[in-house]
Amino acid sequence: MKGRGVWAVLMAACLAGCCVFPACRQKEDPVSEKLTYADLYRTQPERTGPIQGKALYRASYGYTLMQEQGYNGFRYQYRSGGSFLDMQKEGEGWQGGGASMQGASMKAAADADAVRTFVAPESGLARITGNPRLVSGESAHVSILLGGEVLAEYDVSDGEGIWHEGEVTLQAGDEVRFVLSGEAEIEWNPAVDYTLAEETLLHHTVDGYYGDVHPFYDEASGKLYMYYLSTGMQEGAKKEQFSSLLTVSSNFVQYEDTELKMDENDPPEQELYYALGVYVDAEGNYRSSYGKGNYAGGSVSDDLIVWRNAAEPYIDESDGLLKYTWRAYFDEGVWSGRDPDITYDAESGRYYCVVMNYYSSAEANGEKGLALYTAGEDGRFSTKAVRLVDLTGRGDPECPQLKRIGNRWYLFYSVYGTGTAGNVGYLTYRVGDENVPPEEVDWNSKEEHALEGGDLHAAQVCKVGDFWYLFGWINYRPHANVWGGYLNLAREVYQREDGLLATRCDEYLLSLLNKGHIASFAGNASLDGMKEEDGAFLVTSETGDARLPETFGRSLIRAEIELPLTASYAGVTLSEGGKTYHVRLKRQNGELYLCIESGSEGCSVKVEDADETHFSLTVAADGPFLETYVNGSVSLTSHTVLTGSYTLGLSGGKGAQLSAEVYKLADYNNIFE
Repeated sequence: MKGRGVWAVLMAACLAGCCVFPACRQKEDPVSEKLTYADLYRTQPERTGPIQGKALYRASYGYTLMQEQGYNGFRYQYRSGGSFLDMQKEGEGWQGGGASMQGASMKAAADADAVRTFVAPESGLARITGNPRLVSGESAHVSILLGGEVLAEYDVSDGEGIWHEGEVTLQAGDEVRFVLSGEAEIEWNPAVDYTLAEETLLHHTVDGYYGDVHPFYDEASGKLYMYYLSTGMQEGAKKEQFSSLLTVSSNFVQYEDTELKMDENDPPEQELYYALGVYVDAEGNYRSSYGKGNYAGGSVSDDLIVWRNAAEPYIDESDGLLKYTWRAYFDEGVWSGRDPDITYDAESGRYYCVVMNYYSSAEANGEKGLALYTAGEDGRFSTKAVRLVDLTGRGDPECPQLKRIGNRWYLFYSVYGTGTAGNVGYLTYRVGDENVPPEEVDWNSKEEHALEGGDLHAAQVCKVGDFWYLFGWINYRPHANVWGGYLNLAREVYQREDGLLATRCDEYLLSLLNKGHIASFAGNASLDGMKEEDGAFLVTSETGDARLPETFGRSLIRAEIELPLTASYAGVTLSEGGKTYHVRLKRQNGELYLCIESGSEGCSVKVEDADETHFSLTVAADGPFLETYVNGSVSLTSHTVLTGSYTLGLSGGKGAQLSAEVYKLADYNNIFE
C-alpha cells in the first residue's frame, strides 16, 4: 500500500511499435483526395470548459487549445536539482531547464525532468490512469509521485507503452506528479478520476437496439451514416417497427442519434423504411430503395436527412404502360420481393438492383432466389430479371448486395437460419469472374464463402474511399434467437490476389484500441501439460493449459501460435463465474476454423488457407463481446455471457506452441485520448 490507497502496478515488458494519434485535417476537395485510415478516425479537438469538484480530470482537458498554468488542475513543471519549478510558455508549448511539453508530448533533458503536476481540488478517493508511450529515445523512465511518495514507476521502451491504473485517497491541495526522466520523449495523457465511473463498452447500441444496418460513407462530409431498421423496442420516443432510423459517426467509433425526415411536400411513398441502403447516382444525388411487394421503389435526398419521392412518370414504349423511374418492376412469375439494394456502376453507366424474389405464394417456403434488374442512367429499370442464385429449400437470402471490388463483382447475402440459434444469418458471398459484368456471371455455379460467423447478423459492406468496411448487428442477448443488437467494431474488407475476400481490424483502429501493456504470460503462468521455452509454451500432452493468476478487466490479447497440421487446436481462453470461452484455431476433417466456443454454444468461420501453420491471433475482449482477428485476414465476433472480469489462459492440443501478451483495451470514451 502506498499513498493512502491501493495501487495496482502491472509492470510492462513492452513490444516495439509506434502509435500515431488521429489528426484533424481540412479538405478542399474531399472526393479527389485519397482517404487514409487516419482520415476515418479523425477527431476534432475541442477546448474543455472549466471543471471543478469531484470530476474526471484528464491532462488533455488542461492543454487542448489552451495554454494556462493550472487550468483544470494541471501545471507544467520541470525538476532540476530536486526542486520542482514552473515551465514558461514558449511557442505552442512549455519550456524549462531544457525540458519541454506540448500537448501530450513530454520531453526530458539531461539535467531536467519533465513534470506534469495535478493539484487536487477536492479530498476523496480517485482513480489515476494513463498510458505513457515512447516517441523518441531508447527508453524512458516514468514515475507517479504523491508528495514525496512514489506511487508507481516504469521503464517505457516502445510506442505501445504501458497501462497504469490505481486508486488513491487525495486531500485537497495534494500534488500528483507525472514525471519523465532521461533523454527521451513520450506521449502521456494521464487522468485523475474522482467519479470512479465504470468503463463504457466500445460496442455501440441505441435505444431499442439496431435492427438491420445499412452503412453509407459520405466523402463530402467525411461521415459514416448508419441507417437501420427500428426493432420497435425503444423506451424513449416510440418508433414503429421497421421504421428507418439513423446514427452518424465522424470517427468510425462514436455515433450520434440523428433524426431522419420525410419531405413534407413530396414524401416517399413508403412511410416506414424509406431510407436504408444509400447510393450516389450519376448526377451526385443520394438515392435509396425499398420493397413495395411487386416492385422496388425509390427515394432521393440532397442532404441524407430529408428524403422525398424519387419516382417520375414515363410511358414504357415496349408495352405502352405508364411507369415510373427509379422503380424496378418485378418480372412475370414473381409473387413478391423484398430487400432491394441498388448500386451505380460508373464504368458501364448502369444501375444494378439486386433483390430477393419469391416465385410462389408460399414465399419463404416456396421457390425463391436473388434476381437482378438493370437500368441505364435514365433510371428506367428492366422488367425482365436475371436470376442470379436459387435459394429454394434454404433460408431467405436477406439484405443482399452486389458490389464491384477491383475487377470482379461480388454477390453478398445473409441466409436466414445460419445465425445464432437459427436466427438472421451471417454474411456470405460469391465471387464473380474477372472483368465480367454481373448479369453475365453464372452465380449459381459459384462457391459460397463466409465472411463471419453466426453472432454478427445481416452485415453489409460499405465503400469508404478506396477501402471497404463491414457492419452488422450482434444479437442483444447471448446465444439467443433475437432480432437486433449492438454494432460491431469497424471491420475492413479487402480483396485477396485469388479473388476471395478477407477481413481485418485495420492497423489504425488496432493502435487506437491498444492502451498499453499490462501482463506477460512468459514467466508468470501456471502450466498443465505444457512446458515453457524461450517465452513460448509447447503443449507436451494431449491437451495443455497455461493460466495467469490475476483477474483482468477489458483486455486486448495478442497471441502467436504455431499449429502443425498434426495439432488439433490452439488459442486463448477467457473464464468467469465457472464459464470458459475458447477462442481458438481448430482443425477438423481437413478444414481449419476460427472458433469462439463454450461447450455447445458458440460460432465459427472457415479459414480458407487450411495448410497454414503460423497464426497471429488478436482478441478484443470488450465485456461480453469478443472480436477476434487472425493473420489480418479472418475475423469473428461473439456475444458471450462474460461481463469483463476475466481470468486468461492459453490452451492447445499436443504439438501446438503459443506465446501471448495482454494489453489494456480502450473504451468508448477514452479511445481518442
